[in-house]
Amino acid sequence: MTVEQAVKKYKMEPLNAYTAKAKAQELNVKDVLYMNVSKNKYAYIVRDHRGLMLYTDEKSIYTKMYKGLKMIPLEP
Repeated sequence: MTVEQAVKKYKMEPLNAYTAKAKAQELNVKDVLYMNVSKNKYAYIVRDHRGLMLYTDEKSIYTKMYKGLKMIPLEP
């Protein structure tokens, strides 16, 4: 999957510099390029030492716990 496909699929938006820096420190990555956080789901496109990655996770409606982080490598 390419970056453009992931942005379109997860309806992500680019971040401003301040928010991107704060999220990068929170996620312990180099850069956060795009983000979409909704009520029960979140998705980030990040740049770290492995390259461009798509981080996704979903919160269960019933247990209020996250189902598990998925890290998918992306093509530039």
